[in-house]
Amino acid sequence: MFDFGTTQLGKTVHDVTLPRWAKGDPKRFVRIHRQALESDYVSKNLHRWVDLVFGYKQRGKEAVAALNTFVHVTYEGQVDLDNIKDPIQRESTIAQIQNFGQTPSRLERKPFPQRNVVVALKEKSIDFNALHGLAPLTPPFCIVGAPHRVYLKFSMWDTCRVGMAGQVDSSVGDMCLVKGQIIGVGRTCALILPSKKYYRYGGPNNGISVHHAVGGYKENRVLSIHDDMHRAPISVLKPSLNGLWLVSGCMDSTIRVWKYDGGNMHLQATLCGHDNGKITCIDVSTTFGMIVTGGADGNVLVWDLRTLTFMRKLRHPTLKGIGETAAVSVSINQKNGNIMTLIGSRICLFDINGNLVAKQQSSDEFAIKHRPSCAVATDCPEWMENGIVAITGHVNGDLRLWSIDYDENILIMRHLMPDKVHSCPITALRVISDNQHSLLVGDKSGKMSVCKTLSLDSLPQNELQRLLLRKDEAY
Repeated sequence: MFDFGTTQLGKTVHDVTLPRWAKGDPKRFVRIHRQALESDYVSKNLHRWVDLVFGYKQRGKEAVAALNTFVHVTYEGQVDLDNIKDPIQRESTIAQIQNFGQTPSRLERKPFPQRNVVVALKEKSIDFNALHGLAPLTPPFCIVGAPHRVYLKFSMWDTCRVGMAGQVDSSVGDMCLVKGQIIGVGRTCALILPSKKYYRYGGPNNGISVHHAVGGYKENRVLSIHDDMHRAPISVLKPSLNGLWLVSGCMDSTIRVWKYDGGNMHLQATLCGHDNGKITCIDVSTTFGMIVTGGADGNVLVWDLRTLTFMRKLRHPTLKGIGETAAVSVSINQKNGNIMTLIGSRICLFDINGNLVAKQQSSDEFAIKHRPSCAVATDCPEWMENGIVAITGHVNGDLRLWSIDYDENILIMRHLMPDKVHSCPITALRVISDNQHSLLVGDKSGKMSVCKTLSLDSLPQNELQRLLLRKDEAY
């Protein structure tokens, strides 16, 4: 531990003393500061800070009036060290500069303009022209212009036909959107997104085959076959988003990491840590250099993609039967590294260091006919409190969207899809688009659908009036 010394009162300088509103939680302290920095108030007043640091209030009478003056040696161009001959004065000047720092270069001698903050919901009207600029700032699956509301609607559906040969059912395994059309593959397949190809696994050759996913007459055509990648049949497969990595899980509880160069598979490592059963789910993030695996043993393990070594086991809350229930889904938030897990019928969210962020309430337990069958994390940043962090698909076809109550550290259900397009177990979910406002859904019957967040200009008139009436209360 580094020795920071003591204060004039004799108190040892150690951890930062947080203000009372942080409630002793450094994560809350940082999150609220990030919310403040992203707020409209800061945006409206940011030019004032720029004036003080880089602008016309940095020096002169305006600086004096704004109480914005500093030690003279810290200003640019005020000291020429090369012309100071006295070594003691020279060292003293350097020490002053190092102690106080240096004032940045002045960039402007007149006031900076105020930033134009766009707001869609006004007092008695809605500015629909502002929606385009607000879209990138809106939390995942929240209404653009009214981020405190979640409203999702099915926009189209199709039937999965690719990679279905040899399956005992018509379950969808993976999906993507190509030129506005849904491309889906079967339950024992995984899409290589950049090349629009797919892997097929689960055969008696203990390996995989690579196929075309799109291309008319090329669709389903075999490109290559890779035998004996494991000593037993592969139970689950997960390619990285960039298509360069492939992680395979086996019936014998082993995991193997591969690099795919478009023609050959190159084994990088065999990972062992799960016991008593097959690997049931995998996710991989090249952004955070992380692999997350779940098994039939109910354990969720985190591995380092760079060193290909074990990092940690996620410690789930003590729940009845949790250790005896298989992991159903694991999913990584590609913006902050948070990990969502679905063990049995309970969802939890962990941060990148394995600390529990939020868990499902006991009151949200599902009956068997309503239990979750799969789940996926969104890329919602932690400072967007209204955002959707996880989505669950259920055996009865329901879709539920979840947010975090950071005060209670619990997951709260924000939205239950009112439209009933799916009536059998959901088997695949994928969040798409840069702004995270579109969701692909696939079920056991082979039906696929696209759900999109509604914008203010497409809401019913009665919903718009309700938003205007509740605007002050919501904000």
